[in-house]
Amino acid sequence: MGFTSTLTKAAVSVAEKLSGAKAMLVIARGSPEQIPVQFNPSEYRISESTEFSEKSRRRKDEPIVNFNGKPLSTLNVKLYFDCDEISSAASLAAGAVKALAGSGSDKDITKTINKINSLTVIDGETHRPPGVVFVWGSLQFSGYAERVVVTYTMFDNKGKPLRAVVDLTLKGLNGASSEQKSPFMSPDRTKARTMTEDTNIWNMAAKEYGDVREWRRIADANGVMNPLDIPVGKVLRVPSITDNTGGR
Repeated sequence: MGFTSTLTKAAVSVAEKLSGAKAMLVIARGSPEQIPVQFNPSEYRISESTEFSEKSRRRKDEPIVNFNGKPLSTLNVKLYFDCDEISSAASLAAGAVKALAGSGSDKDITKTINKINSLTVIDGETHRPPGVVFVWGSLQFSGYAERVVVTYTMFDNKGKPLRAVVDLTLKGLNGASSEQKSPFMSPDRTKARTMTEDTNIWNMAAKEYGDVREWRRIADANGVMNPLDIPVGKVLRVPSITDNTGGR
């Protein structure tokens, strides 16, 4: 099951229909719940990376580099919430949603912040936190909350929070194309290769593992007794470099 398939399809559908003029969080919990961001962020950061490991080779300076696939993307964004009456005029001019957490006289933003904090709570039935989609403009980032840090910066005379900054970190996929970025062609994955007239088991080992001596790994995996007698057209199993059943 793919990562995005664990998200509520309805939440992704809702996110796709949003205009994107206003940044929005869509929570995949029952009926998708939308949390509009009062102020569009001034920036957001998306981190992409590649995982790999190294295997040393005898009598060789350079190791075999095994690419282990592409980890999930990371989105980090700061969201600002302000229900203070003093800044309400400026907020409205900027297109903000006044009294997002409540109505009229209730300026406490705790309700909205609690909804965002709930993104880190693991559900007892699904055994995972709710999925969330952050959508703004051309960005549609689907994932799960890895970290939520809330800083309250202003309060009324009764101690109710009026302003808050939410530092939100999501782990997920930056659009559907992210699922296609890992080629799954690394030597840490089992593959199948067909023998051709210009291919032998030695150059196959050199191409797949970066070490011609790893031909024994392929031979052992396919029960090859004579590496010079492999018929053209035979499909050989090229085992993972981490498979210890073959090679030396």
